[in-house]
Amino acid sequence: MKPVYLDNNATTRVDPAVVEAMLPFFTEHFGNASSIHAFGSEVGKALKKARSQVQALLGAEHDSEIIFTSCGTESDSTAILSALKAQPERNTRMAGDGGLHRPQAHGG
Repeated sequence: MKPVYLDNNATTRVDPAVVEAMLPFFTEHFGNASSIHAFGSEVGKALKKARSQVQALLGAEHDSEIIFTSCGTESDSTAILSALKAQPERNTRMAGDGGLHRPQAHGG
C-alpha cells in the first residue's frame, strides 16, 4: 500500500508548476530584489510581476495590499500587527506570549 502524507500542517508538497516557475530563482536569478545591481533588478521585476498577478487574482485594490513573507511566523506577526494598526481605537493589548513563537510574541 502506498503511504499517504497527512501532516500538511507542517509542510506541503510543492506543486510541479510552482517548482518550474521558481527554479530559475534558485539557480540563475538569485539576487536580492531590493538591491540596485543587475542581479537584484531582474529579481525585483519578477517580484513586481508576481505581486501584480496575486493582486489581480485576489482583486486587491492596491499592490501594497500584497505582502510576501518568508514563513508562517512572519505571516502571523504581520497579520496580528496589521490588525492592531487597522483598529487602534480598540486599544487591544497582547497579554503574555502564551503559545506564540518568540518573534510573534515580541512583534518581529
